[in-house]
This record gives sequence, C-alpha cells and structure tokens, in this order.
Amino acid sequence: MSLSARINTAVRMNVAKRRLESRKIEAGTANPLEQWGLAKIRNDIKSNKELKALLGNRELDRELINEYKLFRFKELMGYVMANSPYYKELYEKAGISPSQITTYSDLEKLPLTGQQDLAEHPYHFLCVSRKEIAREFTSSGTTNMLKRMAYTQDELLEIVDSVISGLKMAGMDSKEDTLQIMYPTITATWDPGLVLSKACALAGYNSVINDSLDVNEQLRTMRESGTTLIIGTSSFLYDLSKAVRDLIEPGELGIKKIICSSEPLTPSMREEIESVWGCKTLRQWGMTELGLANAIECSQQDGFHLNNPDFLVEIIDPKTGKQLEPGEEGELVVTTLRRRCMPLIRYRTRDITSLIDEPCNCGACLDQRISDIKRMPS
Repeated sequence: MSLSARINTAVRMNVAKRRLESRKIEAGTANPLEQWGLAKIRNDIKSNKELKALLGNRELDRELINEYKLFRFKELMGYVMANSPYYKELYEKAGISPSQITTYSDLEKLPLTGQQDLAEHPYHFLCVSRKEIAREFTSSGTTNMLKRMAYTQDELLEIVDSVISGLKMAGMDSKEDTLQIMYPTITATWDPGLVLSKACALAGYNSVINDSLDVNEQLRTMRESGTTLIIGTSSFLYDLSKAVRDLIEPGELGIKKIICSSEPLTPSMREEIESVWGCKTLRQWGMTELGLANAIECSQQDGFHLNNPDFLVEIIDPKTGKQLEPGEEGELVVTTLRRRCMPLIRYRTRDITSLIDEPCNCGACLDQRISDIKRMPS
C-alpha cells in the first residue's frame, strides 16, 4: 500500500472512530449494549425537532422508548412508501397510511413481509440510488432462499458500532484483550470474521482470525496472541472443545468468554464447552437481512439482549398473525427502524421465541430481550 493510501485509510479510520458511540462506553458499565442503545435514542431525540417536541426532556423509561419506536415506525413507513416500490404497492393495495398507526396494536393492520418476497424481488425494497450502496451481501440463512441485502457506508458503521458494544457486554473491555475468530472459511459475500476484525480495530482491541480445523494450531494461536475471548459457530466450537478436552485444564489459557453464533446451542453443548474452557458461553443471534449482529446474551444467560434502537420487535401467532403478549411463544417479527437503504417492515424471521419484557439481573432494565430461539417447522 502506498503512503498516500495508508494516510487516507488512517484518516477514514479516525473519522469512523469519532462517530462510534460504543467507544464512549466506560469499561465495567452494567450493560454496555443497553447503554449504547440508550445513547443512540437520546441523540436521536436531541437532533430531531419532532421527536424533541413529542418526548421533551423526559427521562428514558420503557413507555418513552415505546413512544420513540412508534414514532420511528411511522416515519419509516412514510419513507418506504415514497421510496420503495415493494412497500408503496403493498400499502396502497392494503389502503393503509402512517396516520392510521397510533398504537402498537395498530401494527396488525399492516401486511407482513415474507422472506420469499425479499428473495424474489430484492431491489424492489431498495430506497436509495445504487451509487449510495457501499456493500451488498447474499445469504440463504437456514431457509435455502437466497436473499440479497444492500447497505450504505453509514449503515455498515452502525453495525460495527453495535458489534463493539456487544463485545464489551461479553467482557471485552481492555486493549489487552484479543478476540479469536473461528468461523470456517465461507464463500458467501457476508463474512462475519471480517466484520468482527474491523469492529475490533475501530474499538482499539486485538483480534486474530483462525478458521483451521487443526486443534493444535488453534491452541498455538491462543497462546501466541493472548486470546481472551473466542467467537465462532456453535458446532465448530463444540467440536473444538471436545478435541481439546485432554490437552488443556479449565481456565489454563485465561479465556474469559466463549461466544457461539449462527447455529443453535443446546444445553448439553453449552455444558461441554464451559467445562472445557472454564468460562461462560454466550449465545449470539442475528440474520444477514437484519444486519447480522442483532442480539446477544449477557453473563446472566437469561435471554438475548436486542439492539434496542435498531429494531421494533413483535411476537405473533404464525398462523393467525395476531400479536402475542410478553411471555407467549410465537414467531419473531422485526422492523429495522434505522435502515435507509433497504428497510424491512414487519419482517417474518421464521424463528420461534417470546419477549422477555422485564429487567435483567445484569443491570439492564430498559431494553428488551427474547428467550430461546427455535426454528419454525417447514
């Protein structure tokens, strides 16, 4: 890389760092992900005249956050009707407008967005010009439907920002920490390893990517890099843990947390992983079409903490489409409140879970959590 290219890269990195809300969260904060979300909401209210007039200088509580999200939902609905061919046609056929949405129960008036709709007509969801797209990612997830999503540069930075706060919640709170990233080599355009390593670089943390199936190579990397946290797919980390059981003592390598993502983690798998490494194992949940990193467990291991300002979530009866109350199990439906490139409104995830709408013992009391996630039967 030439000197001018290195300088340009350094300037872009410094500009990005200054824009990251997650860098302002102090180490040891009760729940960094919640604090990041609350800071985002406060900044939104402060910079938006309509929001400021509506919500004033009230203290953030659950009622205010619900009002904030409903405002953002109506704002987003108007935006997609003006810019997205898919939603313009969908809502005109349904005869629905933002003015008809005054409560959360009114959301039921809007048709749901199916994964097949996105797979078949991805660019009908696009709300910006092609020149504003920074990256496009393709994933089939667990449904075998190829879905393409586009993101602007600002949206990618927002994703990185949320990833950093999630890592801080998992215990990454020092420049001495190193995240070892263990995702098997993939050919998809959305590489979680690259996203995570970029997030660490912007946060001032160390990271190392090792997708080797060789157990000794993984252990050597941990010792040489001073690895303190590990992240990877659930099955990969489970198989690795079984393979190293007789090679290390629990706690020997100083691993603080294991983060399992992309696949289900059964209680027996978690027990095996924790017994080998001598630390807690946290689950992470996300979907490519929602921005990959959407929710993560805290050390209490009592549900997934959501990226609070990014999403409005509902639990519905998958057969009737009716909204369900917190604690009732149904299909998770998500609206991406802060996306401007390809927003999704009332998007069916085909994941079965329930809302946990009460404080967590980790100290988070204003965010929402979702319980264990199961796939909807085909």
